[in-house]
Amino acid sequence: MGLRIAAFNHLLNQHPEVRAELASHAGRRIAISLPPFDLAGVVTDDGWLATCEGEPEARLRLKHGVALAQLSGREPALTDIVLEGDTELATEVGRIVRRLQWDATEDLSRLVGDVAAHRVQGFVRGLFGIKGEIGGRLLESWIEHLREEAPLLARKPDVAGFVSAVDTLREDADRFDKRLAQLEQRRAR
Repeated sequence: MGLRIAAFNHLLNQHPEVRAELASHAGRRIAISLPPFDLAGVVTDDGWLATCEGEPEARLRLKHGVALAQLSGREPALTDIVLEGDTELATEVGRIVRRLQWDATEDLSRLVGDVAAHRVQGFVRGLFGIKGEIGGRLLESWIEHLREEAPLLARKPDVAGFVSAVDTLREDADRFDKRLAQLEQRRAR
């Protein structure tokens, strides 16, 4: 757990504004889970995360759909994020943590210098640029396959159409019940 907290604090170190915002929750115990990774600790006065005993007050359980959404540049679905405990705290921590991004070039520059780090960054971008684009397209194709071929995911227009049809059916059934009640009253007279 200590290594995970150290890695999280390293990310916080690269984003002092995020760390300052997290410091407003000093003394609160939080946990973030994205299987197989689990991170839990207490927020310090300086905005760092430290190990602690006891259950967290708030936990964000992230499903793998969150990672897929991040890779595809979409917003994660609400069903992919489960908030437990103090949901207000969990929501706030989720909003804060979402802004963390690793600056690998900065870390590399400490080892090899700024110029070499930027050259390596350019090389890696060039190397993975086309692969990253191909990977993104493969991910989009896979998501489309899940929606179209193996209907595990529903498209928003399909869901909206279904909800509208259910609402219409409910309204029609209510009108039918009222009409039937009126006919029975007439017949009873």
